[in-house]
Amino acid sequence: MPHPEMENQTPSAPDPRAWLDHVPAQRRSALANLFHYAVRNGTDNPLAVCSAVWQEVHRRLQMARDPETRAWLARVLEGIQGDQPGALAYAKSVIDYEVLPYEARHRIKIERSINYLKQAMAGKPATAAQLSFLRALGYGGELPADRAAASSLIDALRQERGQR
Repeated sequence: MPHPEMENQTPSAPDPRAWLDHVPAQRRSALANLFHYAVRNGTDNPLAVCSAVWQEVHRRLQMARDPETRAWLARVLEGIQGDQPGALAYAKSVIDYEVLPYEARHRIKIERSINYLKQAMAGKPATAAQLSFLRALGYGGELPADRAAASSLIDALRQERGQR
């Protein structure tokens, strides 16, 4: 879901970052960086950002020798061309993000990292340290289902007690 501080985003609008799903998860940050670099270098409208990214990816594709890298770069070009509305929406979200004050961008990064961390913790058993901390907080209820649930429970108990 888009962050509320992002301009021209409505809560019901799809997340423009979903466009990054055109590439494997381990390559998304590299693709995102290309968009951010284009904006930081002065490109200020979505079509120009997509064009700058397309040109950079095309340049890299011409120089790439590794088949895996070539396939990834080709997939990026296909994503820009095949889903132009998605690429333009993503470019617009990057432009909007880059004009935010540092503090707002930092908050967004933290919120995103928390979501990814919770996804990574889901389905894994709570750690001994988490269970110990829950006991130290006075929790005597049912054991949390996984690390994500334990983390959320710890956060809730700490907030309830006024702890950070």
